[in-house]
Amino acid sequence: MILPYLGFAVSVILVSIGFYGVFNSKNVIRIILSSEVILNGSILAIFSLAFAEGLTYLPIILGVFGIGMALTEVVVAFAAVILYYRLKNKLEVT
Repeated sequence: MILPYLGFAVSVILVSIGFYGVFNSKNVIRIILSSEVILNGSILAIFSLAFAEGLTYLPIILGVFGIGMALTEVVVAFAAVILYYRLKNKLEVT
């Protein structure tokens, strides 16, 4: 039963890569994509740890909720990016 812990290790790596992308990037699109990587890593952690504990319905419910939150985040973030670009005519964060 090493598979759930391997999934958790991959999720930790994904979250680390996402934080690196958020804190070291100046492009708004890269920051949004890095935050999505963080969110996907956290969903993977929920799935893998719930699988390790033997839970069946809770990770499905939390996963669907997390995917819905990710979709909402993308829509709102790209709307904000479009407004920012219309005001500043650039996508760099200073």
